[in-house]
Amino acid sequence: MSKMARSSKRRPRKNPEEIARSRRNHLVLLGLLTLLVFASSLGGDFVWSDREDILDGAYRIGSLDELGAALTQSRDAYRARDVGGLADTASGSWQPLTALSNTLSWSLWRDCAVCFHLENMLLHLLTVIGFYALCRHLMSQRRHGPRIAFWSAALFAVHPAVVHTVAWIGGRPYLLAGAFGIWALVAFSRLQATTKSRHGHVNRWLIALPVLTLFAMLAHETAYLLPFAALLVAGFESGERGRGALAGIAPIRRLALLQLFATLGLVLLYRHSVLGGIAFSGDYPTDSFFSNLGMALRHFWYLTEQMVWPSEPIVSDAWPLTRGWTMTEVAALLGFLLLLTLTVVGLRLRHPSAFGVAWFMLWLLPGIGVFPSDHYHNGQTLYLASWGIAFAVGYALFALWRPLGRQLVPGSEVVVYLPFLLTLGLITAFSNARWWDHVGLFESEIAHDPHYMEGRIELAKSALERNDAEVAMNHALAAIEASRDKNFTGYWSQRDAYLVLGRAQLEIGLLHEAAGSLAHALSARPGDAQILYWLGVAQIETKDYAAAESNLRLALQVAPDMAEANADLGTALAAQARYVDAYPLLAEAIEHGLGNARRHQAMARTMIDAGRLEDAAHHLKKALATREEAETRARLAWLNWQLGHKDKAHADLNMAMQLEEESSEYVTWVRQQIDEASAAETADKTVD
Repeated sequence: MSKMARSSKRRPRKNPEEIARSRRNHLVLLGLLTLLVFASSLGGDFVWSDREDILDGAYRIGSLDELGAALTQSRDAYRARDVGGLADTASGSWQPLTALSNTLSWSLWRDCAVCFHLENMLLHLLTVIGFYALCRHLMSQRRHGPRIAFWSAALFAVHPAVVHTVAWIGGRPYLLAGAFGIWALVAFSRLQATTKSRHGHVNRWLIALPVLTLFAMLAHETAYLLPFAALLVAGFESGERGRGALAGIAPIRRLALLQLFATLGLVLLYRHSVLGGIAFSGDYPTDSFFSNLGMALRHFWYLTEQMVWPSEPIVSDAWPLTRGWTMTEVAALLGFLLLLTLTVVGLRLRHPSAFGVAWFMLWLLPGIGVFPSDHYHNGQTLYLASWGIAFAVGYALFALWRPLGRQLVPGSEVVVYLPFLLTLGLITAFSNARWWDHVGLFESEIAHDPHYMEGRIELAKSALERNDAEVAMNHALAAIEASRDKNFTGYWSQRDAYLVLGRAQLEIGLLHEAAGSLAHALSARPGDAQILYWLGVAQIETKDYAAAESNLRLALQVAPDMAEANADLGTALAAQARYVDAYPLLAEAIEHGLGNARRHQAMARTMIDAGRLEDAAHHLKKALATREEAETRARLAWLNWQLGHKDKAHADLNMAMQLEEESSEYVTWVRQQIDEASAAETADKTVD
């Protein structure tokens, strides 16, 4: 490129006050725009995994011991620390900084959902400003660079592709990785771009760079791409200054790149030595490598479509499975190769839009199943990737608005950008509302995609919390049925599905079916304390007391503080007439407010054995207030008779006989005892 051609791109020098005023105005406008569009997210609640991770403390740090666990276990393994059953500490994503962030926020706000959402907004704003600062530096050799940087940051700020991350509290890992990552690149861009560039605060940036990079990588694995993004930035800036894309990079930046790759190497080495490696999720459950490649290509174009035709990416990760290459896969490959070729040519020609597309393609890698995740494709990775398209489109719109050689009236480009910002902002503002309600979110996803198994399971969990066992059972069965469809793939937890199904069946009274479902769940996650507990409960209900005792003891080995398991172990022991062992367990549970029908019945039997009939009657009344049963009512009738309350005994016996759906040996025995005693009393009176 000739000197004249290069100089035509450069902006005229401005005085420092004018530059500072322009920067300040841009920052204020970006802040107002971001806060205005995402203000609607403040109405959101804790949804999806937020409820377990934050409200229930599954992904918070409660002690120094748990801090060590967060640093040495994946997110999935850490969340399973209290229930066991997950031996692979490297399985899934590793996000220790996210766990720390959840802990700090909880200590400040507790269950204030608005506060958590406000934090997300501020993290997003920090990322937006970071992109503005980075782009302003990248375009410093262009005449209208600062304004292009502003408009591209504004498009990114309000793009619907970021809703999934910003409006959901659970998007915190991507926000943290994005904020720390983009500011690491800003620090990198402040280093000398070429050998003839001006030096400035080198030591400051060289210290900040690895620290910010490490924080980003500890928030989420997406940040593992930072060294490659920095290389892309360095190559583009070198070209902007008329040097070779790689050969022209200044030595100080080469040192910084070495720092970045060294940081990545240390993180990976730590994971391998402490966590036991890194489990990637790039293999889809298809028949061959080529089918996997076809699915990855289709995912790439799906995510690209979400950017080009803006709408909030759906949460569902259900996806039609590739069984062989058809015209769809061939077209996806040819389209990808064409886009890649155009991007490479554009970079060679030093076109800014090509840089934006290259950025987008780089950051999209985790979204097509390359990085650790249980999900086969992940719209969350559009968060950082979307700035690339925003920059490419923003530059293209500016170039179209300013024909070659024509002077541009400062600020007149708002005419072309404003419709885009209004459209994107309205879509985003209304899309935030989908994250207000847990049930509403997944109902809308199921309506969009009936194959969405995880959504079905989440709806089943919510129904169970509302004591709507029948709805919970239907959703769980639908998820299991969808998992058997070999034409689709997607994430689902076999453990969660069968656990929820078993609990729902238990509530409805399908006792043997519940035991079978819980056994399925246990085969999917052996040693899980929650499954062992609920299987023990199901076995108590089916009167398999020895098996129930065994499973409850196993649950307590994994989770010694599980009070419910201790209580129901007392129930199982009482049912086996081991009253001395059962009494302290039942007494402690009832004293701490954990009494239910099953436990009060067991305590009543223990009191009867001890001869404390009044106390036994009291516990039976407590049990009947919770759950009316024929045998329990008959036992209360027997106790009232023994205590001399004859009228109450007859009333309770009559009620027990009315409740009886099938002939019960115990109810029959109580009736015979009372009838014989009544007959004997009548005979005695007659004799007298």
